Amino acid sequence: MTTYTRDDQLAVQPETNVGGKIETSGAYVGHFTLAKERTAKTGTKGIEFNFEAEDGRVARYLTLWLTRANGEKIEYPFSLLSALMACLSVKNIESESATVDEWNVAASMMMPAEVQSFPDLMNKPIGVLLQREERLWEGKTYVSMRIAQFFDPSDRSTPGEIISGSRAGQALDKLVGNLRETVVRNDAPPTEATPSSNGAASGFGDITDDDVPF
Repeated sequence: MTTYTRDDQLAVQPETNVGGKIETSGAYVGHFTLAKERTAKTGTKGIEFNFEAEDGRVARYLTLWLTRANGEKIEYPFSLLSALMACLSVKNIESESATVDEWNVAASMMMPAEVQSFPDLMNKPIGVLLQREERLWEGKTYVSMRIAQFFDPSDRSTPGEIISGSRAGQALDKLVGNLRETVVRNDAPPTEATPSSNGAASGFGDITDDDVPF
């Protein structure tokens, strides 16, 4: 005979996590709710992701800058996109027009907007390694998350294991171990970011091009 006693604190956890922000470095399993094309003022192009973990927490504005204005690949971010495609068993992706709710700076509210999205990258199970980053500016801390790597959540295989055919799921722990608790950056946060009352704000890369050095 097996018995269980209700834990009321845990009972409400799935509800309280929904919409909460991921702010800790680590490996997460979930899916991308958005993968859309983004173009910087410099002409650099990339893909911006919104990620939702299985427990309901989210990480938004995860951008991989992929090609310079002249079409040249930016190797490291492009390697991450290729890693994602390997984990999703996708050879090619193509954008298509979609309407999504986005933050409108002028109106200070969420409004429908036409974007180019990549449906082959969205709403599929995916494992993501996220690295916490902080910016210190004028006595306040601004927090964001950065994509560090991907893995297949079905067997924990990394892109290297998938492509080599040796899906052992043994390399992930080492990759997670390479993550740092926090990476601190000393450059200024975007002007649109506003710290919360506890002195920390999330998503400093959401609506400016400050992180595009090319």
